Amino acid sequence: WRHNIRALAEGGFRVIAIDLPGHGLSDARSGRGEYALDTLTRRFGEAIDALGVRPRLLVAQSMGGRIAAQFAIERPDALERLVLFAPVGFGVVPPWRALAPFLPPLPGALPSLLVPRRVVEIVQRRVYGKLGWFTERDIDEYWAPSQFPAVVRAQVQMLREFAWDPFSDAEVATLRTPTHVVFGTRDRTVRPVHAERLAARLPAGRLTWIADGGHVVMEEAPARINALLLSEAGALG
Repeated sequence: WRHNIRALAEGGFRVIAIDLPGHGLSDARSGRGEYALDTLTRRFGEAIDALGVRPRLLVAQSMGGRIAAQFAIERPDALERLVLFAPVGFGVVPPWRALAPFLPPLPGALPSLLVPRRVVEIVQRRVYGKLGWFTERDIDEYWAPSQFPAVVRAQVQMLREFAWDPFSDAEVATLRTPTHVVFGTRDRTVRPVHAERLAARLPAGRLTWIADGGHVVMEEAPARINALLLSEAGALG
């Protein structure tokens, strides 16, 4: 979101960006169930309650999109609109996550040794589409948290515990907050094979395709995404 925060702030909006547990420099807890959907949804609610804010517009991506949707289902009066980029729940996550239960726990600094910078570069190549490209600094910044072994352990635990499966039609029908779903047509991380069907089941939803975009369209095409977000924020009145 580094390309979007300033544009929204300069548009007159207060912007708060939250790193979920196990991401960035947030706590990487290891207790059982810490990365289950209900736990992470509760943690997000605790964060905004502690800040004393009501996020009129909640914007989230990928795994965060699934959490934001669940938050809106559980606390519909806490916000007014949702914008979800490549949200888990509206597509299919590749089956590599099925390997997580078979990964042994690793002591000490060993987890970080399994994430060399080259691996992060490969992941970056996979999440981008054809609209933009990453820099060497981007690789370094995405790689940096993996040098904390607890973060790597948390990511593996996340693969085991989180709700990665698509929404059912019945579940998505309970999401009554006006919701704008955005997918890049070249997303290989959350393949949007169910996006059109599920977006059509939203009580107040719409779907936008970003042609040739990948999983991180806010990084690939920030000007376009900033215009989209400013339009959504402006619609709040």
